[in-house]
Amino acid sequence: MNRKYFDYLEQTAPEAAAILESRSFRSLLHYPRHIYTNTYDHSVRVAVCMAWLAARSGADPNSAVKVGLLHDLCFVDYTRKNDHPGLYCFYHPEEAAANAMREFGLTRKEARAIRAHMFPLSVHLPSSKLAFRLLLADKAVALYEVLLGVHFLRNRVSHFAARRIIHTR
Repeated sequence: MNRKYFDYLEQTAPEAAAILESRSFRSLLHYPRHIYTNTYDHSVRVAVCMAWLAARSGADPNSAVKVGLLHDLCFVDYTRKNDHPGLYCFYHPEEAAANAMREFGLTRKEARAIRAHMFPLSVHLPSSKLAFRLLLADKAVALYEVLLGVHFLRNRVSHFAARRIIHTR
């Protein structure tokens, strides 16, 4: 993960540093996500996207980055048999919201946004602009990560994202 992402998040939302350095958030490095990556990197990418959307829409960057980082704070390896009933995509928003509330504290709006981020697979509808942005950011990042998992697309997608989104060479 590029240090520029962390610097950008910490400048945009100073509260992000405490989340990024926490033991529970760092443990997300051990949980796979979207073929190619892990939940920690996925959540950082979603938070960067949320910060970018907040800057362009005048939304609260602290809240945007916080839900971006914490939307998948669920400590389950969905690639292996586990004790949870049903599919990961249906239960993890509830569990992530509960974990984030317990560990970092959330506003009601932030908790609702996290619960709705898997719509239409979750029973929660996005009920705020924050929730809708999180839904879009999560889907865009997931698509990016799946495409990176396809070997012959990896360099093209990475180059495009670096050039168009982060504004590097």
